[in-house]
Amino acid sequence: MSTKGEHQFQVVRNNKLSAQISNQLVKAIFSGHYKPGDQLPPERELAVMFETSRVAVRDALGALIAKGILSSRQGSGTTVNPSEQWNTLDPVILLLRDGDDTFDQLQEVRRIIEPELCALAAERITPEELEALRPLSELKPDDTIEQHIDRDTSYHMAIARATKNTVLQIVMSSISDLLRESRRRSYIMPREREIAHGLHQKIFAAIESHDAVGARQAMVEHMSQVRRALDVYKTIHQNDSQDNNG
Repeated sequence: MSTKGEHQFQVVRNNKLSAQISNQLVKAIFSGHYKPGDQLPPERELAVMFETSRVAVRDALGALIAKGILSSRQGSGTTVNPSEQWNTLDPVILLLRDGDDTFDQLQEVRRIIEPELCALAAERITPEELEALRPLSELKPDDTIEQHIDRDTSYHMAIARATKNTVLQIVMSSISDLLRESRRRSYIMPREREIAHGLHQKIFAAIESHDAVGARQAMVEHMSQVRRALDVYKTIHQNDSQDNNG
């Protein structure tokens, strides 16, 4: 198991350094530069390649070990595991493996789960939960995209908690990272924040009225709009890719 030649990594900057490092390492593995059984460069060499600290590199390697992508043994360094040992439900792995198909699959899951989740919330929400949900239903025009994503994510998780169904909460929490990336794509589309705000208000009004049928239908409408926004995003980026390759 020999160490591969030097891979051309990008220098990492600003916050979440370990996440940037781990993402680049995963891409290098998916591209075939590092294959199962291959040994990664030592921490100190990776730190030089990324122009960052060994602590950030160590954190990144630790995250990939937790995902099952890498193994580390005393005296043997850090090696790439066979793909059957990887946590294939991890969002980073899913996105690199399946690309945009990941979001098509995510939307199928959301269409199956979230309308019924919303109906249950309308039936079971408490007055205290309703008051906590109210401000989360508002997407403020002056917020950044990341602030919209935070508020949107909190809104949908609050609805999940209102169902009093722990399994549903676990399911929604487990796809939270994918949902955030999906929202990141949809919110850069023109007028998507305004449209989402209106639909969030419609969902909230139905839940506030304890109207399970109305809440279900409002969420179906919301899921359809998200699907349209993601389709537009995919079309734009496919066209950009073709233009760049042309």
